[in-house]
Amino acid sequence: MPLALLAGCGNGGRPIASSEDALTLAVRADVTGFFPNPPFTNEAYSNQVNSNIFEGLVSHDASFALQPALADRWENPDDRTYRLRLRAGLRFSDGRPVTTADVVASLLAPGRRRWATRVYLQAIESVRALEDRWIEIRTRSPDLVLLAKLPWGFVLPAEAAIAGNAKAVGTGPYRLRSWTPGREFVLEANPHFRGPPPAFPRARFVVVPDEERRIERVLRGQADVADQVTGASAEKLSGRDDIRVIVRQGMRVMFLVLRADAPPFADPRVRKAVALALDRRALVRRALGGSGQAASELVSPMVAGYNPGIVPDRCDRERARKLLAEAGYPRGLDLRLDGTNNRYPKDVELLAEVARQLGAAGIRVSVNVLDKRAFFPLIDSGVSRFHLLGYACEAGDAGDALDQLAHSPLGDSLGGFNSGALRDQELDGLIDAGNGSATNLERTRYLQEALQRLSELNVYVPLVIPDEVMVVSRRIVWDPPLDFALRPSDMRPARPGDTKRRDRTVSPAGERGGPGAP
Repeated sequence: MPLALLAGCGNGGRPIASSEDALTLAVRADVTGFFPNPPFTNEAYSNQVNSNIFEGLVSHDASFALQPALADRWENPDDRTYRLRLRAGLRFSDGRPVTTADVVASLLAPGRRRWATRVYLQAIESVRALEDRWIEIRTRSPDLVLLAKLPWGFVLPAEAAIAGNAKAVGTGPYRLRSWTPGREFVLEANPHFRGPPPAFPRARFVVVPDEERRIERVLRGQADVADQVTGASAEKLSGRDDIRVIVRQGMRVMFLVLRADAPPFADPRVRKAVALALDRRALVRRALGGSGQAASELVSPMVAGYNPGIVPDRCDRERARKLLAEAGYPRGLDLRLDGTNNRYPKDVELLAEVARQLGAAGIRVSVNVLDKRAFFPLIDSGVSRFHLLGYACEAGDAGDALDQLAHSPLGDSLGGFNSGALRDQELDGLIDAGNGSATNLERTRYLQEALQRLSELNVYVPLVIPDEVMVVSRRIVWDPPLDFALRPSDMRPARPGDTKRRDRTVSPAGERGGPGAP
């Protein structure tokens, strides 16, 4: 049913499938898997879903401030040592007690196995249990941001961590009840959770790839939340009383990856030509429907270390053609661009618009659109030379992106997502200096210098920062966190006294689409 027609109908807010004890979320795509078992990959959405089941020693609140989780206190006796005290009386969702041995095994396992979450714990050198429930973590060098990454150091029973293949048994507010890949998964309240029980004892995530059908489910009372909604739909729905349309500046930067170790992108002139051929404002307007901002660098302005001085190249297709000719491609290039059809907001439209714009500069692009379950293995294999990716710094620090995307690959510790095969000694030095900084001010300076150097190399070409848009039933109350993670424990049934806001919720993010405000 067309959205224009749905916007004029309603059911008085009466739920059809949802109930007081069940929450239904209509989501665009399934998870890649459940931790720690393949095919679970380090994808933000899958990480966020799994954080309903698993916890780390600390967590982030809605504004990304650190708060206690499995640990109730911590201290930092020197610049390489963190000590955290495990709460007393913790239990896993199957009833087993949580011990310091479980924590030690869980934090060390990513170093022994290629777990997807290992990238967050790459700074850890050793972990050991101390007396009175204390755990000591030592880092390889001074590390100011380890605590911000520990939320993804999911804790599971020691034998499962050692085996590396286990049921989804954690300590979070929910446990996994069922999963039908490609269709739905259901979470149920963890009876052994350390905190208050969630307001909804059951949460059902239903995979609905079509945006209009996701919205339709909310409008008909068959779902409480619809994710990955476009700005155009948000405008059509903004006058309704039975839903909230929440729009906020996104944290995820969308960018092109140009593999630098093989032709044609081994030539920096070709990479520069790609960057010059793109009109980012037009990408926002044509692909995102105006719901987003142009990106100037690999991280968003909400992230610590963002460099406000970086300004992307202005679109200059004539100069792009000249650079291609100088590089030995006077008649242009033929390339394949790989991307997803169910991972990022408007990813298919963005791929098509990038292809159109590059074509105007003589770079003829065929778009290879894949389900994310096929796309991520393709990227990991190193076969793709040209692809569209998105990255959100989930710890709120630019080092997330720089460590994993931009540093030369270094075992399992750095460069784990360097699908552009980037190796630059100057950039590595700046990233390493930032990681070894003694103060936040010094770290910020190195991060900004690293982002500046990265922008000069054009291996990762920033494009846009899509807005995050959700449609939420008035039946529930939810104030989404900065990363828009779908955590049912943050939601509760609405009560008669709750305020019915009609306006869209937009975070203060400055002007949209400006070159200096990605």
